[in-house]
Amino acid sequence: MRALKRRIMNVRRVLVPVGIAVLVLAAGAPSYAVDDKQLQSQKGNVSYQVPDGKPVTLSVNATIGIADKDYAITGGSSLAQVLLPDSSRVLVGSDTKVQLAFFNQAQIATAKFVVYEGRVRFAVRHPQGAQANYTFATPTGSVGVRGTQGDIEYDADGNLRVNVYELCDPNSPVLVTTRGGKIFKIAAGQSLLAHIVNGIVQAQLQQLTQQLIGQFSGDFGIPTSWDAAKGEVVGYAGSAVNNVTGGYGNEVVSSIGSMFKKKATPSPAPTKSTCN
Repeated sequence: MRALKRRIMNVRRVLVPVGIAVLVLAAGAPSYAVDDKQLQSQKGNVSYQVPDGKPVTLSVNATIGIADKDYAITGGSSLAQVLLPDSSRVLVGSDTKVQLAFFNQAQIATAKFVVYEGRVRFAVRHPQGAQANYTFATPTGSVGVRGTQGDIEYDADGNLRVNVYELCDPNSPVLVTTRGGKIFKIAAGQSLLAHIVNGIVQAQLQQLTQQLIGQFSGDFGIPTSWDAAKGEVVGYAGSAVNNVTGGYGNEVVSSIGSMFKKKATPSPAPTKSTCN
């Protein structure tokens, strides 16, 4: 009987520390719950980083749960995506560092990303009539997004480029607020470039061109709202030509439209419209 008791005590001595270790590891491990915010590595060198921590590399096609204030970091020729519980997602292009500052899901999903450098494509959705309010912050200006698809690039020189391909609600354009307090409204089919001159942010709004869209297609492929963006560009060109030529815009538009053919590059962007 005494020998049996000693064996039981020895088993307890082994199991209790093991159980504590398992609990500690579980507490420190990222969550993989279905409704969590997630980071997925799609190609190349993708890492995640917790505040005050070191970057941890993910294998290709790996998915990991992330928390508010975590970072996503990519190297050259790399691609990642952040998946949000409201069905929105943010693609992270090559040589990019972005932080998910916070995400709150309520009647209006609210999120803030901080783009330190690089390129992101946002696809902020309105599933089943829900509303969203996303902000992408850079030192040059912040980009306010509600139900749309577009691209953002911020470089080390402080240049900020924003392309908008689609708006779920034409009355809710993308809003860019510069660090000087100026507000610019960007409609579907438009692009904004902001840069710093002598410490002052200067911004220019223009119509999208194939060249401006192509600046991002190497990372993200053709936007799923390509047809809508193409229509905006071609329609704008036809209107401009009509104003100058007195009505010969249609012939010119047919030539311009042939320039906007989809490339064979596969697109990792969402397969459905952002507004669905």
